[in-house]
Amino acid sequence: MTAATGGAVRAHDVFCLYPSPRGHVAALRGLTLDVAPGERVVVHGPNGSGKTTLLRVLTGERGPSAGTVSVCGVDLAGAGERSRTMLRAHRLGLVDQHHARTLRPELSVRDNVALQLRLTGMARGPAGERAGEVLDRLGLGHLAGRRPVSLSGGEAQRVAVCAAVAHGPALILADEPTGELDRAAADAVYDLLAACAATTGAALLLVSHDARAARVADRMVRIRDGRLSEERAPAGTGDESLVVDDRGWVRLPEPLRRRTGLHTRVRAEASGPTIVLSPPPTPTPEPAGETTAPRPEGTGPVPRSDRATGDGLVVELLGIQVERDGRRVLDGQDLRLRRDELTVVQGRSGSGKTTLLRILAGLERPDAGTVRVAGTDLAALDRTGLAALRRRYLSIAGQGTALIETLDVTGNLALVRQARGLAAPADLLDFWIDTLGLAAVRRRPVRVLSGGERQRVSVARVLAVEPAVAVLDEPTSQQDEANAELLAGALLAAARRGTAVVAATHDPVLVALADHLVTLP
Repeated sequence: MTAATGGAVRAHDVFCLYPSPRGHVAALRGLTLDVAPGERVVVHGPNGSGKTTLLRVLTGERGPSAGTVSVCGVDLAGAGERSRTMLRAHRLGLVDQHHARTLRPELSVRDNVALQLRLTGMARGPAGERAGEVLDRLGLGHLAGRRPVSLSGGEAQRVAVCAAVAHGPALILADEPTGELDRAAADAVYDLLAACAATTGAALLLVSHDARAARVADRMVRIRDGRLSEERAPAGTGDESLVVDDRGWVRLPEPLRRRTGLHTRVRAEASGPTIVLSPPPTPTPEPAGETTAPRPEGTGPVPRSDRATGDGLVVELLGIQVERDGRRVLDGQDLRLRRDELTVVQGRSGSGKTTLLRILAGLERPDAGTVRVAGTDLAALDRTGLAALRRRYLSIAGQGTALIETLDVTGNLALVRQARGLAAPADLLDFWIDTLGLAAVRRRPVRVLSGGERQRVSVARVLAVEPAVAVLDEPTSQQDEANAELLAGALLAAARRGTAVVAATHDPVLVALADHLVTLP
């Protein structure tokens, strides 16, 4: 199927509201965005700015509360469910951050790509042939007979891209497709997305926090507070321009506000063709009694728990070996975790970081080696014993958030403590909510939060039980730069409160804070 005539995306003055117990939350607030056929647009924006909601609206998964949306010639405001389903099946290619949501582990790579074609109505035989052709054309034919579990993260994500574009979509929508990949693997995914778009003439709308995504962009836009705020050509080829919407709204970037001190009110004046913004006159303050200046957010001493911490060894992995499909994933790896310390595990995609964490937590058995947690050899425990050990000593956040959708942020944190028979003191929950920058959304059901906010709730839930060991897999993968720093600081605070914290990551922010750095080959 070739690209549609007219715009690939025409979204004008779009509002999108989510219901909440305290009214409605506005995820999009008058957003306008056009994408031409064949154009490649990268969308940046902080957590909670509306990026994921925009993608949900463009796929027809979520209807706009107001405004007009046309995708590949389909008017989504007036389209029925059948039209929306046909649009997703035939005109759109959807690439998720987590390849596991796309690829079936029991099928080979070729059969996974063929499955996506069969969902469009293609027969089994032609679908298999077409899948092989697509894999060969995109340089992944050598993976056709393997299963997803045997692939590195970068390989699996490229296969997921192949599956998403095998039917020749008119528009490719990619949501943070490289958030969990190292730099080389991420660049390979970006290049593959660009090649796929060029091959079929499809438009590409790529949502990412990664500045390197500019390598495949014709245009880059930034979303803040549910509106298009800035726009520029790819890095190095033009200045960033502020976007003035149909109502005259313009959003000042945070770095500009900080540098100029224009925080609450400004005076706007015309100077020829230029608009000059300046602070309003400051009134002379009247004499007053002594006051205390507010403490900047995120500063001040970190309170410690009353639980004895000590500085002893909590976790010890010795000589860990793991083989999969004849490939040695881990080869004699050691790992030691101590209370009060933040340990970061880094390495290329497919080096075994997630596998090492799963073995530490007793979720997977090594082929050889020893795993001891709090002095207990995990080899001596059955499934029930491992579950009891995790409940007593460990708290885990994998690459999925697994939150209770109907509960708000505070409710999710309180529930996980209650599940372990712990009280849920308000000051402790408040501490982690504030530390992770969630105070503004604490009363919102997590189902209406952005992906980055949900990820921080997941981390808060791990830390709120004050475990002996906190295990986190790519905890900053969905965070913008400011919130990645916030989250990394929270993990360091948890370590200083007595928890042995271990995180697998590619993020240089976390790497820079680590007390110990373990690099897998």
